[in-house]
Amino acid sequence: MYFLIGVIILIVFICFCYWYLKDKLKKIFGISNIGEIIKDARLEDQELPKSLSSMDSIYLEQIIDDFPELNINELKRVAEGILIDTFKAIEKCDSSSISVFKIKSFVEKKISENSRKKVKFNNFKIHKTVISNYERHLSSANIYFGISFEYILDSIKVQDRAKLEFIYVIDTLKYGTDKKELGLNCPNCGAPIKSLGNKMCTYCKTGVIDLPKKSWICNDLKLY
Repeated sequence: MYFLIGVIILIVFICFCYWYLKDKLKKIFGISNIGEIIKDARLEDQELPKSLSSMDSIYLEQIIDDFPELNINELKRVAEGILIDTFKAIEKCDSSSISVFKIKSFVEKKISENSRKKVKFNNFKIHKTVISNYERHLSSANIYFGISFEYILDSIKVQDRAKLEFIYVIDTLKYGTDKKELGLNCPNCGAPIKSLGNKMCTYCKTGVIDLPKKSWICNDLKLY
């Protein structure tokens, strides 16, 4: 008997809490159930661009001091163009137009994830491009750009962001002694190119293009 009374009291308490919380949600947020909160949160995720940690104010002056001839806004536009070309390659299920090995691998991975089914990134739009990091070494320098962008995929708006790495080689002979290896690989067999002075692959003997000095080259692209 006491057990039954306890169960009834518990049910009444749960119902009271439900209606109380529902009333509070409606008064505070103008919504009547949790489902609406989730729905609104999803819509907000679709409409709000991904946030970026801009380091322009910290690194821009240093970059200009180190490379006074560099037009940073122009390099930002180059980064945006590479991002757009990367997604176009995914659309076409064809990575042959991508020359950077790491980005080529990224495209091929995305194509594989889509089961080689063609996808279309409609209304591709870039929101903002910022400097996210800068590194200066004896033989090279690195600028990292963060880009926030959106597109529509399968009728759903997607907000995303990418980080692109650009490398400026100052001295090919010193490169590798004070910095991580480049993502350079043989275009024929994919073997890593261990020295920037190599004119041919040490594995398959295919001729390779030497990385130009004193020029900003995109080396990597990642979503984050």
